[in-house]
Amino acid sequence: MRLADWFSPERIQVPLAVETLGGALGVLLEHAPAGLLGDDAARVKGARDIAFGTRGDVVRVGDEAVLVLAEEEGISSPTAFLGVSLNPFLVTAEGRDDGGKARAVILVLAPGRMESLRARLVPVLRRFLSTDEGRLALYAARSAEEVSEESGLLSLEVPDRTGIASAVVRTEHRVVPDTPVSEVFALMIRERLHAVPVVGEDHEVLGVISSADALRHLVPHARSGDDPIGSVSADLARDVMTRSVMCVSEDQTLEDVATLMVNRDVEQLPVVREGELVGFITRDAVLRSLLSRGSAQGDG
Repeated sequence: MRLADWFSPERIQVPLAVETLGGALGVLLEHAPAGLLGDDAARVKGARDIAFGTRGDVVRVGDEAVLVLAEEEGISSPTAFLGVSLNPFLVTAEGRDDGGKARAVILVLAPGRMESLRARLVPVLRRFLSTDEGRLALYAARSAEEVSEESGLLSLEVPDRTGIASAVVRTEHRVVPDTPVSEVFALMIRERLHAVPVVGEDHEVLGVISSADALRHLVPHARSGDDPIGSVSADLARDVMTRSVMCVSEDQTLEDVATLMVNRDVEQLPVVREGELVGFITRDAVLRSLLSRGSAQGDG
């Protein structure tokens, strides 16, 4: 499938004259299919929510380009929009004081979950925009026709290979290095967690406390007859966590992660997005995804 399959000529706006990502999305969504996103007020609100990351994802795919993904129930296949501005506009996202600036935005409204689409699309766009030819073709365009006919962007193939995003178990639980160990262990028991990530101020992964780590910390106290929990009451997460943690990117493929798990003999891996923790992926999840994909291809 090519990117061109998701676009129509009126959904390519070049040049844009906007100051913010929200303004750019507002202009693009004016050309949404009839009935999508409701009336003008709903589209304005939708553009603002998407720009700030409260509805969808804002992903940087180049020094001056962002990909915006948002779920939309009113469509059956991805619907894409593209805008290129002569001057940089401000990019904003929830929880970030400074999202930087960009000159190009690709907006994709997708039915259902976005994780698989993101995993397939982000690497393609990043590769295109990492070349001088790709950047020049996009940012030098002065009309929609130049983008669609000369840039090569819409000719990009979106691979069928499934990234790991669809198999990631999102984590709602994380602790900081100074969290008391007793609280961490209680959380693991209460929520039936096999591992808890330890994160820093920017949500970067500093370490992981697994059930194996917990047992190694508790067993010596239990063997000596002490109260295991009482004996570790003064210990902190930083005292128990495994610090050398191998992480994988959400953009990697199932094949890559499966190979890594086999070669390193690991049961699960933390998954990060631009350095921030997203969740975990396990051997079972990778196996299920690979087998289900093989069954789907066989049925086809």
